[in-house]
Amino acid sequence: MAIFVGIYVMSFVGFLLHYYFKRPMSYPKCIELLLLYQLVFNLGCLGLLSFIGLTFMPQRAADELGWTICHFQQELANVNLGYGVVGFLAIWFRGLFWTATVISASIWLFGDGLHHFFMAFWDQERGLGTLGIIFYTDILIPVILVLLLYLYHQSHPHIKNWKIVEPSK
Repeated sequence: MAIFVGIYVMSFVGFLLHYYFKRPMSYPKCIELLLLYQLVFNLGCLGLLSFIGLTFMPQRAADELGWTICHFQQELANVNLGYGVVGFLAIWFRGLFWTATVISASIWLFGDGLHHFFMAFWDQERGLGTLGIIFYTDILIPVILVLLLYLYHQSHPHIKNWKIVEPSK
């Protein structure tokens, strides 16, 4: 679990180092860069590492989460792989790609966080996998991503010019 904390911290340290060596930097560029680091590290790196752990070390992953090993672990691994890839694609794709990425990942992570919370208090499962670092990152990462996405859209007005396209008849 310490690796999750390390990568989470690295997302901010990497940004701060980038900012230090590339300053002065405009506010919009600063927000864009911070959001990029969050997407790459907290979705990309954590997603790929979670995939590796759940796929190639299923018993250890189950033990750390307080679960019994089951086939749903591989399905969760596949979700993590998908978000891991999308997190790295954020390096090359911006704008509305980031919006879709943040919204979908935040729904997934926040939903997982709520599930961990309810498991802890209704089912009395209070292991590290339920209320440990994963619980906090499942709540904290979506909050940070949504806040940064909001600031990103506020500081990049040209991205606001999107509309819902009506399906053709």
